[in-house]
Amino acid sequence: MDEEKKKEGVSVKEIEGYAKKHRFEMFYALFFVLATLFTLVFWGPVISIFLTGIGAIIAVFLPEKMQTLFGKMLDFFFKQEGTTQMILGIVGLIIAIFLAPLVFLLMGLHGGMSLIMHTRRPSS
Repeated sequence: MDEEKKKEGVSVKEIEGYAKKHRFEMFYALFFVLATLFTLVFWGPVISIFLTGIGAIIAVFLPEKMQTLFGKMLDFFFKQEGTTQMILGIVGLIIAIFLAPLVFLLMGLHGGMSLIMHTRRPSS
């Protein structure tokens, strides 16, 4: 049975099931790939690296505010119905294309916040 499956490849139904189960992982992967490619095409890597560093520095000094901000963003997203979530996702992908350095600023903010929150967490 496994040999037949290897020869046939992956069915459309399996891909749909995987996409439904891992929709956020797939969205973020596409989001970061688009931001990376379009920052190289339109902006250049220097501005993105700079904004990532600035975001991390800001978040290290204001981790609670960043956690509140990201929490409110996710709460807003999850309160929306499915169609609105899809539209917000498409807007996010458009931002990744045309305002790619903004994505890297958000990555820096989230990375700095996560780093300081994990550092402050008591070790087990």
